Amino acid sequence: MTATGDLPWLTPLQAKLSALAEQQQLAHALLLTGMPGVGKTQLAKALTAFLLCKMPAHGHACGQCKSCLLLAANNHPDWLALAADNSSIGVDEIRRIIEFTQGTAQQHGNRVISLPRAERMTESAANALLKTLEEPPQGCYLVLQSSQPQRLKATLLSRCQRWDIAPLTKSALQQWLATQVSEPIPEFIYRYSGGAPLAALSLLTSAESAQIEQVLRQLTEVLQTPADLAAVVKVLESRTDSSHILGYFICELLLSTHSLSAERQLRLQQRYYRWCRDEQQILGQNKTLALTALLQEVKTLVVAR
Repeated sequence: MTATGDLPWLTPLQAKLSALAEQQQLAHALLLTGMPGVGKTQLAKALTAFLLCKMPAHGHACGQCKSCLLLAANNHPDWLALAADNSSIGVDEIRRIIEFTQGTAQQHGNRVISLPRAERMTESAANALLKTLEEPPQGCYLVLQSSQPQRLKATLLSRCQRWDIAPLTKSALQQWLATQVSEPIPEFIYRYSGGAPLAALSLLTSAESAQIEQVLRQLTEVLQTPADLAAVVKVLESRTDSSHILGYFICELLLSTHSLSAERQLRLQQRYYRWCRDEQQILGQNKTLALTALLQEVKTLVVAR
């Protein structure tokens, strides 16, 4: 049975969506929003299963009918899922959606289209989708997901019913994580994950949590002692999440260093944003020099008063 029972923060949303569907009041275009790791994909799957199920009960798919079995095998003829890993969604993908909506349900029920990371749509793709959103075929549901809804066209947003999935509070996150893992939960996990439970769990169940904690410790040592700057730069260079680690570290500095003047706080933020911009836009940039310069300036701003 596809449900969100093991993800309790999603259960109320699933119940509301299922109730609207049962009452024939569910919008045909839905937008699920929330930061990465908050459960958009899981909620979309639960809703898709419910909409396609032949014998739903208590707001959930039965998990046993032919339709549920086809969906579990990723082989349901009335379900179209666009890939989540492509860098963009172009007009060709939208044509597939339009063609799908114009067909008939082979299982004589609803049809569902899943569109993860909807912000990847090009402008022409978004424009091509508008007519389908304006005049959706009966019994056809389009479920979009996005962590960056601000990147979607206003005309597209206005045609979708938006459902926001909020991050958890610190206590709620810790309580849920305690049911998932047996080891102690590091203090930094909550703010580092932004309260996104699945992102936090992924950090804990892999080696990432310990590795990130080690990098944060090295960065602190660089500020507080004459530690080897080159060593931490080398570690950061080897990671794909160095911007996230540095962003978290600098945010923690701003929160903890109360004696830092407003001017220096602003300069610290601006310096980090400039490094992020250069990291993305300057091809062939010497990463070692850029990281070294950033950390040296951070140390100067924080330590030298």
